[in-house]
Amino acid sequence: MDTKVHLLVGTKVHDVDGRKVGRIEEIRVKREEKALLVESYLIGASALIERLSARTLVRPISRFLRARNIYSVYEVPWQEMDLSDPKRPLLKIASRDLRHAR
Repeated sequence: MDTKVHLLVGTKVHDVDGRKVGRIEEIRVKREEKALLVESYLIGASALIERLSARTLVRPISRFLRARNIYSVYEVPWQEMDLSDPKRPLLKIASRDLRHAR
């Protein structure tokens, strides 16, 4: 399926139960011959920090937020995302089953 990536960034994502998970803040891809293939999506309130990733500036902020359990970034494998309606992406799993990004 071909989807315009720039239209997905910032889009709200809900899980299979209809709960809001967050917004798509980053899309991680890998190059394979002449194509770029999506590996995963970063979703959540703190994913914007990951996207900005000026590591030396952002690292202290992310540590502060993690220490207070405020930091929420989920890395969602491409196969767990339903993009049949790109304006309303849905997870194929429940938010409680999501894995926090490293």
